[in-house]
Amino acid sequence: MAMPPDYYIRCGNCHARNKVPLARLGQNPTCGKCRQRLFSQSSPVTTGSLVLPCRQCQSPNRVPLERIVSQPRCGKCKAPLAVQLTMPDGPISLSDQNFAGTVLLSPLPTLVNFYSPNCGPCKLLSPIIRQIAKDCEGRLHVGSFNVEANQYIPSLYHIGGTPTLVLFQRAKEVGRLEGYQPSATIRDWIGPHLW
Repeated sequence: MAMPPDYYIRCGNCHARNKVPLARLGQNPTCGKCRQRLFSQSSPVTTGSLVLPCRQCQSPNRVPLERIVSQPRCGKCKAPLAVQLTMPDGPISLSDQNFAGTVLLSPLPTLVNFYSPNCGPCKLLSPIIRQIAKDCEGRLHVGSFNVEANQYIPSLYHIGGTPTLVLFQRAKEVGRLEGYQPSATIRDWIGPHLW
């Protein structure tokens, strides 16, 4: 039998990277460096279960954390449920093709930066978004969406100008910030939604 995967969670206090075995996720793990809790009280992980959408029928499935290791299946269509809490360092490159699977079906909240490559404020915001992606690893997914190369999703979400930051949670938009924003403003805005 394959070993259950480990997840890397970035501490919100000291920004240390913590390796957490899947079996310990529901036990409210603490940072190895500063001993602060890795997940906020509002995180679904602290309740001992996750709501995972099925990639086939889009039905929500509440799965206890101890069952995630044993490859859970959808209660409606019996398809295997995918669990992906960690993402690569830095923002994920999003497009019209991978948006639904990456953002809307994510168990974690997802911050999407809608940008244009030739936009001055977008270039200023880019290093801030990269740093937020690194600092919130394991508690928030961060993606960047080029609105010049892909127009369907921006028109669907009424993205009028760039940069626009949109926060998604459980397949719904929970808020947006338009224009360049300083790092502190973005962090205060996403703070209540972090895991």
